[in-house]
Amino acid sequence: MRSETLETLRSELAARLGYASQGASIGQLQSNIDNALFNAQQQLYWQHDWRYLTKYSDKTIGDDQTLVDYPTDCNPLRVLNIAVLYNSIYMTLEQGIPIELYTTLELPGPPKRYEARVQIEVWPKTDQSYSLRLWYIKNLAAFTQNNDVTTIDADLVFLHALSNLKAHYRHPDAASYASQFNELLGRMKAKNQQQNVVHFGDHAEVITQRPLVVGRDI
Repeated sequence: MRSETLETLRSELAARLGYASQGASIGQLQSNIDNALFNAQQQLYWQHDWRYLTKYSDKTIGDDQTLVDYPTDCNPLRVLNIAVLYNSIYMTLEQGIPIELYTTLELPGPPKRYEARVQIEVWPKTDQSYSLRLWYIKNLAAFTQNNDVTTIDADLVFLHALSNLKAHYRHPDAASYASQFNELLGRMKAKNQQQNVVHFGDHAEVITQRPLVVGRDI
């Protein structure tokens, strides 16, 4: 993945749009370019679970508790999995706490389920301190100042913004750049999907692939 500063991408976009000779004096175009780059990264962020943005963090939840804070760089809407370390083994928590389970919330035990709310809520209430491991897509870094760098691959962000700006200004080659963007996006999504593996720890339960059967699979 390639990262690049907002200032560099802005200059490259201005040149592609035919304003290279104006340098930094591009007036209103700067605002349009910055908005296009910002929106491109936002859309790409929400479009896919990019493997290079996936990380995990360990959080401790105390005894007699049901709530724990998210990691500071975690997007609450992009939590992938949560596991509890129980007897030295990571056990995956099921997502969702049905309403009927709140009748037994006060009966303490090891966490078995969770809900992603303002904080992470677990069920049931803990009977001791536990270590939780959260896998998630991290938040986008700031991308509004000249020296801010892209979080999403810079080539994708650039082509997304360029194709939209070309279309906005009705340049005749807009469709060509849109095609380039879609082709690159497809390749990166395919590669990301092939490598998108979340590891739940050395002692986690392993899901094995079913055996191949001649005539069915090969």
